[in-house]
Amino acid sequence: MARANTLTSYGSVTKSFHWLTALLIFSVFPLGIVANNLAHQIKDPSIATTDADIALTATLFSMHKTIGVAIFFVALTRIAWAISQPKPGLLNGEKTLEAMAATTVHWLLYSSLVIVPLSGWIHHAATTGFAPIWWPFGQSLPFVPKDLWLADQTAKIHHLSIYVMGGAVALHIAGAMKHHIVDRDATLRRMLPGQAVSAAPSPRQPGELLPLGAALGLWAAILTLGGALQLTQPEAETQTTELETVTSEWTVTEGSLGISVRQFGSDVSGSFEDWTAAIDYTETPDETGKHGHVTVTVNIASLTLGSVTDQAKSADYLDVTNHPLAVFNADIMATDTGHAAIGTLTIKDQSIPVTMPFDLALEGDTANASGALTVDRRDFLIGMGTSDEGTLSFGVDITFDLTAVRGDMTVADAAAVPSAETTAGWAVNDGALNLSVAQLGSVVEGSFSDWTAVIDYVKTPDESGKHGTVAVTINIASLTIGSVTDQAKSADFFDLSTYPTAVFEADIMSTDTGHVAIGTLTIKDQSVPVEMPFDLALDGNTATASGELIVDRRDFLIGMGTKDEATLGFSVTIAFDLSATRPGG
Repeated sequence: MARANTLTSYGSVTKSFHWLTALLIFSVFPLGIVANNLAHQIKDPSIATTDADIALTATLFSMHKTIGVAIFFVALTRIAWAISQPKPGLLNGEKTLEAMAATTVHWLLYSSLVIVPLSGWIHHAATTGFAPIWWPFGQSLPFVPKDLWLADQTAKIHHLSIYVMGGAVALHIAGAMKHHIVDRDATLRRMLPGQAVSAAPSPRQPGELLPLGAALGLWAAILTLGGALQLTQPEAETQTTELETVTSEWTVTEGSLGISVRQFGSDVSGSFEDWTAAIDYTETPDETGKHGHVTVTVNIASLTLGSVTDQAKSADYLDVTNHPLAVFNADIMATDTGHAAIGTLTIKDQSIPVTMPFDLALEGDTANASGALTVDRRDFLIGMGTSDEGTLSFGVDITFDLTAVRGDMTVADAAAVPSAETTAGWAVNDGALNLSVAQLGSVVEGSFSDWTAVIDYVKTPDESGKHGTVAVTINIASLTIGSVTDQAKSADFFDLSTYPTAVFEADIMSTDTGHVAIGTLTIKDQSVPVEMPFDLALDGNTATASGELIVDRRDFLIGMGTKDEATLGFSVTIAFDLSATRPGG
């Protein structure tokens, strides 16, 4: 049998691709259905599950994902081969509607063979947790961040496109059966393996443009409708109240509290967003080596842990409903290598003695500290139904990183100190500093909560049109930008650990249309000339101003590993809005 196609027959390569694809599709569908049903049973607290149930579910999901990714590469290779080959014509091309429908179904099949597995793979790469993809395929994809919004959107696309694929496969099979049983032509037989069947196509053949348009229109309609629907059962929301701020000798102004555990051979990492720390510390220890004391209270409901967040908060694990808080009480002690917090960690009413070494750097009244602690989840009765460490590791890593200032004040008070002490000329009373950037076709917005502005301004400009100067210092650690906050502060982007501040220095100038700040913006030691037009309104000793600036992130060496503008826009919009008062106003 010939390997290549002709205008009247399919070659052996095309047939092999066809039946291999069919085998993979009819394997991946039942695996996904069974695994999904088992996953719902595991999440149902009324259904008892064992390690074997969890392991089986993970194995089935891993098989489903791995075969799905294999379908993606088989589809790409199949499409490339089809482009290089002549396409045997339809045997019923004179039946216009039937022929157009068949061609439309073929376009839906080819497109779904790419969209279904690719959307599933992106969903997997955008989240963390359950069931890894097996070798040789990896868990991550280039330019795909760990992003819950992206994971949710691609899960929705994956769900919808499965129906498109299933419908297209069903119509394809029905059409083949009609040709074989009703029309009694060679349409099916010329695709059967091991047979060299040729059949002359009908003189009239449908064009490709209209069926392609119909397929694209159907995709658009389905995805648009899906965007307006809730496709999955919404999870019950956990009622939670944010922790109240605490007052202590040292006040935490910035910090992170992370958690990591190994599940099915892969690390799953997350963090607690809501926690407080009451810290008493003196540089000189007492005779026992004690520097002070720390009490950390953690709101368990604030945990995010990728795709297993809800499972982690469930009754068998952290049980947020009955045990909403975790508490770490410890003495801060001097050690031969530095410092250690020695005390107890209480989770689910289980208090366990722990020792957490940590690094501490003091500079005047500012302290930076970071440390890590590994605990055994079984000591806290967490995941006792999962006794196989290969399924879920016993060891759980807890990490922290924080900045604190000395003084008996609330966090809000501490945040207000810089602007009150360093703003000269005009004192900023209120304001916002925001940024936005396009990511994967959507605009991602964020803001800096900690920044200071030194403003000198007079209403009457000098002969050059200069009204004064402005210097803005931005604390990069204060950036929040949704689910990509940590990524934005990482080494490839703002590189917070190396470049903690950004600075904007400019002259305030008159223009034909109003005012403009002309100077330099310095981020990551890259100083770039910029001009920011802004609106200014004066009312006696009170001023309000707002403006925006668009910069190219590449000028500041931000996100240089992300070169595709469709993935992450090059242009970043920085906008400000503030009110200020003149001294004596």
